[in-house]
Amino acid sequence: MELITAPPPAEAVAAMRAIDGLRIVPVMLNIQSGPDRHLGPESAGAILLLQGTFADEARFNEFWTQVAAVMAQLSKAPGFIRRYNFADGPHYTLIALWRSVADAHAFFESDEHQAAMRATFERRWNYTHFAGLWETATPRQRLFFCQTCDAVTPSSEPRCSGCGSPLIDPFGGRDVPATASVS
Repeated sequence: MELITAPPPAEAVAAMRAIDGLRIVPVMLNIQSGPDRHLGPESAGAILLLQGTFADEARFNEFWTQVAAVMAQLSKAPGFIRRYNFADGPHYTLIALWRSVADAHAFFESDEHQAAMRATFERRWNYTHFAGLWETATPRQRLFFCQTCDAVTPSSEPRCSGCGSPLIDPFGGRDVPATASVS
């Protein structure tokens, strides 16, 4: 089975554009997977949200150079699942999934991250900066909707509860059963 990677159909996009307050814009999306990349969102015990804006191009460039170095460290951070960052006009946003609050704090307290935070304040790279870490209050299982029958099966099961077809986890790669993403 191949998963779809296309944008929504034109009719849906047209309907969305008609909604007051909704904008659709071209965007650069950066996605980084960590050591726990095989895990789905149901395994996230913590969610980090960063948001910032910039007013000076030289500081903007310095910031992103520093971020690249931090991202290299992040790729090896225990408990890091994945992160997404994107821009909405002048608003740069990052959403990161961690296995636990403790894992996120361990990375934040690392020498490399602390040095980056000091530089952020010393160099005044941002015009605005926000960081918030939330512990997942109500985790739920991801559901698989079988493409062979009408059954709905939680990701904690390797096979469809209706017909027994194997459930392959999109986060685990080809031939990785759904249960591989259960923490």
